Amino acid sequence: MSMPKPMNCFIPLPLSSHFTLPKRFTFPYYYTPHPIADIAASMLQDRLTAISVDDSSIGNLYAVLVVRNTQGELGYLSAFSGLDLQPQLSDRLNDIPFVPAIFDAIKFQQEHQRYFESLVKLTEQLDNLEKQGLLAQLVDQLKATQVQAELALKQKQQQISESKTLRKATRKQAEQDLSEPELADLIRQLGIQSSQEKRELKSLKSQLNDQIEHAKTQLEDQKLAISSIEEAREKLEQSLDHARLANYQFHNQDGHIMSLDKLLCGQVLDEQSPNERSLNGQTAIPGTGDCCFPKLLNYAFQHNLTPVALNEFWWGTPPQAEVRQHKNLYPVCQSKCFEILEHMLEGVELDENPLIVTPSVGKTFDIIYEDTDFIVVNKPEEFLSVPGKFIEDSIYTRVKALYPKATGPLIVHRLDMSTSGLLVLALTAEANKHIQKQFIDRTVEKRYTALIDGLIENDSGTINLPLRGDMTDRPRQLVCHQHGRTAETKWEVVARNKATMPPTTKVHLYPKTGRTHQLRVHCAHVNGLGLPITGDDLYGFKRDRLYLHAGYLKFTHPSTGEAMEFEVAAKF
Repeated sequence: MSMPKPMNCFIPLPLSSHFTLPKRFTFPYYYTPHPIADIAASMLQDRLTAISVDDSSIGNLYAVLVVRNTQGELGYLSAFSGLDLQPQLSDRLNDIPFVPAIFDAIKFQQEHQRYFESLVKLTEQLDNLEKQGLLAQLVDQLKATQVQAELALKQKQQQISESKTLRKATRKQAEQDLSEPELADLIRQLGIQSSQEKRELKSLKSQLNDQIEHAKTQLEDQKLAISSIEEAREKLEQSLDHARLANYQFHNQDGHIMSLDKLLCGQVLDEQSPNERSLNGQTAIPGTGDCCFPKLLNYAFQHNLTPVALNEFWWGTPPQAEVRQHKNLYPVCQSKCFEILEHMLEGVELDENPLIVTPSVGKTFDIIYEDTDFIVVNKPEEFLSVPGKFIEDSIYTRVKALYPKATGPLIVHRLDMSTSGLLVLALTAEANKHIQKQFIDRTVEKRYTALIDGLIENDSGTINLPLRGDMTDRPRQLVCHQHGRTAETKWEVVARNKATMPPTTKVHLYPKTGRTHQLRVHCAHVNGLGLPITGDDLYGFKRDRLYLHAGYLKFTHPSTGEAMEFEVAAKF
């Protein structure tokens, strides 16, 4: 089978003697772009600018893949994230030769038209049933029938009670006024009357029960009808989902092809979100298979192009929930791409994984307070609080070695690896419980110092933005007013520096809550300070370090009850 010609998406790159080409391909999850990839990205950004797609436009992730063709010529491919661009941009971007999507949505729609039509019909049936409101009517009807039955039964029982009282009075009077034969006849008649009332009560109960059961049957029949339609729709959706995943076909350099359903087979995420759909043991995060890098690799391998280097960046305004910076580098999303890239990059020699390099090698930390209950240390930046997935060295492991007789879990709270500052470790289980409760009850006073990229106009304020994890791009956090956890931060300006490039603002941050990445998101988000912390490689721009320091702590001593205050100034 002949390969299609690649030149429609292959853009030649100018040769440069200022650098050598990389010997190994970019490690996609954490990297600094090679200069040749920066050139390719600049060329794409120039084209985006030329057609008025700038930082005020609707944002998206874009990527370039530097490749070499079979003639040894160097060029680049470009892609955008998602199946389609927003309608406002699609017409303007027609002239840029983006690589095609792996999944052909139009072809899939045509091939499964019958299923989609059935899905529409089932949805219309459910919508019509909801509009008719029959289910709600039947629920109300059952409640009304039950109330009416209870009232009718009480009235009958009250009537019988009154009749019984009257019979007793009649018999008592008759015992004084009537002869024995007349009294016997009266008692017989009263007994007949009592039996008749009991029969009437029994009949009424049966009648009322029949009415209630009829109302219940009507309601259950309606529920069953709705349930059967919902079940049929769910099965059809699952069938279409399975077929959709099977239509994602990923190539690797050896010509092996794997579909997305097989790549995800057996994958189960440890957290679920409303945006995740699981079918037959498979979990497909929305957008899986539509990211830039798999598109680029797929096209390259289909056309005998050799990958050389990668650069992925955000262009335009950020979405409301996320923090993205215009023109900033972003690594490939592991949550969506890991299984796919495990297959696609098989046999490709990659740069070393910087995420498994121990950043704390050669670093030490100061113990600024110590007693029999706890210690307080000044953690350097790029030093784990606790062991990570790949890295063992941490404050915890070193303190455990220094205090082998310490009981309890040691760790009371944590700081991000990139954050420097005060960290408390309890040496006894009792102290750990006592101090940790103060953190949970939010009675611990905390103050962070941060350097912000840009000038903040106001002098102080409070940020309230609820946060949750981004299940599609861990460990990033999202602002989510529907599912997020409350997060509050007070802030005040310490100093402004207009002489630096970019200008910076030093602030004090006072977190009331302690959510993951709270300060970083609250600073960078458009509804927070709108400016990232300097050196924040997740929500801002990478620098030599993250300029965030936990500089002040105040809490109650677990044994003496004394107020304990600790302060270490930031080194910036």
